[in-house]
Amino acid sequence: MSEIELHRKLLGDEARNAAFHAALKSVIVPGKSTVADLGAGTGFLSFLARQLGATHCTLIEYTDTLNLAQELARQNRIDGLSFIQGHSAELKRPPKVDVVVSETLGNYALEEGLLETLADARRYLKKNGVLIPCGLRQFVAPVLSPRLQDEIDIWPKVGFGIRLDEARRVSLNNMYVRRIDTADLGGDEALAKVWDRLEFRADAEPAPSLRRQSLHWSAKPLGEATVYGWALWWEAELVPGISLSTAPSAPATHWDQVYLPLLEPVRLATGETLELTLTSDTRPDVGVRVGWRSRRLAEGKALHTQEQDIMQGRL
Repeated sequence: MSEIELHRKLLGDEARNAAFHAALKSVIVPGKSTVADLGAGTGFLSFLARQLGATHCTLIEYTDTLNLAQELARQNRIDGLSFIQGHSAELKRPPKVDVVVSETLGNYALEEGLLETLADARRYLKKNGVLIPCGLRQFVAPVLSPRLQDEIDIWPKVGFGIRLDEARRVSLNNMYVRRIDTADLGGDEALAKVWDRLEFRADAEPAPSLRRQSLHWSAKPLGEATVYGWALWWEAELVPGISLSTAPSAPATHWDQVYLPLLEPVRLATGETLELTLTSDTRPDVGVRVGWRSRRLAEGKALHTQEQDIMQGRL
């Protein structure tokens, strides 16, 4: 995807724009507040901040989109801006500001370095400064409809007497960005669980980039359903009381949900439990690595295990 296409999607997202505008409005003190915009892109959030009365905004962006941001600022006669090309973590002497905003959320919430960016962003804050977003919750739910799996797992159906087992294995060790409906989850989101919770407030301890959680679903709430994979989505708290959500039931945004396929569908018998262990590693020397282990358990013993990792899905 080209840079301008990415920003076309971002700026065409009315829910996103309205939420960030409301969040900035709630924390900017006109004539007093200064702002740092980390991963500024076209500069849109800084332009909003200046309209809302911020005295100065520092835009930090490592791509050439910064040139476009400067041109847009000229066209709109927006002053009180400083432009720095580079990654925010590379600045040895960052400006001290009242508000740091960073919209570096991906379909998989942490894929664009949000966690690491906001951990480092504390260096930019004055005492009692504000980070936007200030929190994040990541959700996971079992997918009970075969629709998504059927779209992805085409390998056994190709035919012509050719086995494609290895291609299938690689394919199913990947995350897939898909529009997931509540119907895919059995009609609602009641089976969803929070698998990760992050606080980005200035006084919160920086969270580690390596994150892991195990969750369990018993046979009773799943009923007679078959589990084909896992759905991921997130809710970002921009400031207290103002959030953005990519839940299937939430108003649509330019973000979609993420589907993690299973190697084989799972159906539980009475007394059995389905365990999911999710691992997320976004350390800078790793990039983005997500793993998911699905185990069918009875009386604490594993009856069957499926281990998947996007590192195994790369060619």
